Amino acid sequence: MKHITKTNYFRRTRSRLKFVSLLLLSFIFYLPCASAQGYIPADPYYLMQYELAQFNGETPIHSTAFRPFNSNGKKNISIWVKNEFYINNNASNQENMDIRYIGNGYGSFTSVFISGYSKYLAFNFEPFTLSSNYRDSKEYARPRPFTFLNDAKSNKNLKKMGLRKADIFLHYNGVGIGVSNDNMWWGPGIQGTLSMTNNTVGFNHFMAGTIRELRWKNIGIMGKYTFSELSGKSGFEATYFTALTGQLTIYSEQIFTFGLSRNYLTGGVDVGVPWTKSDAQKIVFEDVFIKNLQKLDYTVAGHDPWDQTMSGWFEMAFPKNKLKLYLEIGFNDNRFNLWDFLVHPDHAMASIVGFRKYGLLNNDNLIMGFEYANLIKGRHHIFRATPNWYDRSHYNDFSYEGRRWGAHSGSDSDDLLLYFGIMNDKWSFVPAINYERHGVSTFRPPEIKIEIKFDMKYKYRGYEFGLYFERQFEAHIGFPPDQYFIDEVTGKRRTNTAIFRIRKQIL
Repeated sequence: MKHITKTNYFRRTRSRLKFVSLLLLSFIFYLPCASAQGYIPADPYYLMQYELAQFNGETPIHSTAFRPFNSNGKKNISIWVKNEFYINNNASNQENMDIRYIGNGYGSFTSVFISGYSKYLAFNFEPFTLSSNYRDSKEYARPRPFTFLNDAKSNKNLKKMGLRKADIFLHYNGVGIGVSNDNMWWGPGIQGTLSMTNNTVGFNHFMAGTIRELRWKNIGIMGKYTFSELSGKSGFEATYFTALTGQLTIYSEQIFTFGLSRNYLTGGVDVGVPWTKSDAQKIVFEDVFIKNLQKLDYTVAGHDPWDQTMSGWFEMAFPKNKLKLYLEIGFNDNRFNLWDFLVHPDHAMASIVGFRKYGLLNNDNLIMGFEYANLIKGRHHIFRATPNWYDRSHYNDFSYEGRRWGAHSGSDSDDLLLYFGIMNDKWSFVPAINYERHGVSTFRPPEIKIEIKFDMKYKYRGYEFGLYFERQFEAHIGFPPDQYFIDEVTGKRRTNTAIFRIRKQIL
C-alpha cells in the first residue's frame, strides 16, 4: 500500500509540475508589439467587446451574425498567443467551447493563432497543445435524442496537439473558394443558434462564397456554400454535410439584416437507389415543399431520411442607441405546401429571440442582454407526428464528436439567458444567469439546469486577462428509459468551473 501511495503521489506531482511549467512557458511567448484586428472568429466569447467597439465608432458597423469573417478587407497579418487554464469539480457542461473539453479535474490549452489577408489570399492557422488531468464523473442514462447534451463524457480521446483552425481561401475582393476545419456560427444569438455554432469541434469542409461583407451603396451581402464528406468513407456508407447560407444587410439610420441557412446531412442509409457525392452537393437547391418532392427516386411520398434544418434570422441594430434586437426561426421538417405552413406555422418549429443593449440608463459602461431559445415541440405534436429538433439517430442526432452542432440545449428544450454588467474598452464584469430545460414536452418533470456565471476581462499593457466562473445546479437528471412521468427526483448535481484566460496580440 505504501508503494502504491508513493507512486500515485509522484504521478500527481509530475502532473502538477507539467501544469505549472506550461503556465510559465506561456508567458515567455508574450512579447510587446503592434496591434491590428481583421479576423472575427465564430467564438462568441469576445463578441460583445467587438460590438461595443462598433457602436463606439472604433470599427465599422456591420452584422456579426455570420462568422467567421474578415472585418475590414484590408491587407493585414496578425499573430495572437492564448492560454486557458481550467478547473472543474464535477461534470463537464460548458457550451460553445469547440475542441476544448472541460471535464472533472484540471487542464490547460495553449495556442498560437496566425491570420493573414491579402488581395488574393486569406489564411488562418492555430496550432495548439492541450494538457489535461480529468477524472470520471457520474453519468446518467438518457434515451435518444437526449444523449448528446454537453455533460456527456467525451467520446473521443482528447487530442494533445493539432490545428484547431486551419483554412486557406483564394479570393478576389473577398469572393472565392477555400478549404477549412474552422468553426462556424450562423445566426444572431450569443448563447446559441439553430443550425451552426462552435459548441463542437470544427470539421473539414470545402467552401465557396464570401469571407467578408460585400458593400454596394447601402446594401451589404455575405453568403457561403459549404460541403463536407464527414465519414471519410465511400459508397453506401458515406455521409455528407451540405449547407447554403447567406445574409443581406440594409444600412440606414437603423441597420436591418436578413439571413437564411439551409443545412443537410445525407447518405449513410439505404434509400433504394445509389446516393452519390454529386447528389449530396446539389441537395440544398431542391424544392422545400413535399408535394414537389414526391417524384424523386430517393423519397417515399415526398419524405426522405435526411436530416434537414432550415432557419432564417432578422436583426435590427440602432447605432445611436447602441441596441441590437434579433429573432431566428427555424424548421426541421418539410411542409406539404404553403397552405400547410399557414395552418400549422409552429409545426417542427424552433426559435431564438433576444437583445443586447450597450450604454444602459445613459451610462456608457452599463450593458444588458436577454436571449431565449425555444426548441420545445409545438402544440400540434399531440395529434400530428412532429419530429424533435436534432432527432435523426443515424446522424447522431445532429451532433459531431459527441456534441450538438446547433443549439447546445438540444431536442425538446428551452434555454433562457439574462446578463447585466459593466463593460468599457479597458475592463468588464458581466454576471449572468442561465435557466435551461431538457425534455420539456416529453418528461414530467423535465431536466433542469441553472447556471450562475461571472465573466471578467481586463486589459493591461497589451495583455487581455479573463476570469470566468460558473456555479451550476442540476435536478431531475437522467430520464429513465420508457418512463415519461417521473414520480420523484432522479438525480441532482452541483458543479463549479473556473477558467483563467490570457491573450496577447504580438503582431
